[in-house]
Amino acid sequence: MIAGILEFIIKLVFNCVSLLVLLRFLLQCVKVNFFHPMVQMLVRVTNPMVLPVRRITPVFSSWDWSCIIVVVIAGLIKYLLLMALDRVAMAPLIVFGMIILDILQDILTIYFYALIFVAICSWFRESPNARIVLDILGRLTNPVMRLLKFNVRYRNIDFKPMILLFIIMLVQSGLYVVKAFLINLNLGS
Repeated sequence: MIAGILEFIIKLVFNCVSLLVLLRFLLQCVKVNFFHPMVQMLVRVTNPMVLPVRRITPVFSSWDWSCIIVVVIAGLIKYLLLMALDRVAMAPLIVFGMIILDILQDILTIYFYALIFVAICSWFRESPNARIVLDILGRLTNPVMRLLKFNVRYRNIDFKPMILLFIIMLVQSGLYVVKAFLINLNLGS
């Protein structure tokens, strides 16, 4: 009972950390205005985790790779805590594979909810607050929306976000299958 509660809390905390830091990384990749108040709040929340790593990581491109290192370290700590809690050992390559799959799932989750928020906020385009959110989410989702080269419109309804949501759900379910395979591979050895 207590082990299940602790496992839930560990997964919740580390998944929230991973989502926030990955969102910061993705917003930097699409060059969102970092002086925007919502983005500043995200930067303030993630700075205690990212800044110490940024001091020791070399800069080798225009992207902030220290965010990815923070997510990998957080994933490593998460799996070490879960292994200690369950008293199960996992091979290092399987742990690394699980961390990579978690990162991919978190990125897909960010895009999934961003596409839903863009669709909902598009109903309120006249509102100044909705325009602020749409600007940020639009910059985040436009590269993914451009992956589909075709237009699927019926009158004023664009079905491209729904197709992308369906694709994201399919890929996420595939990642869950791969994750289950890695867990079974570890249990079999």
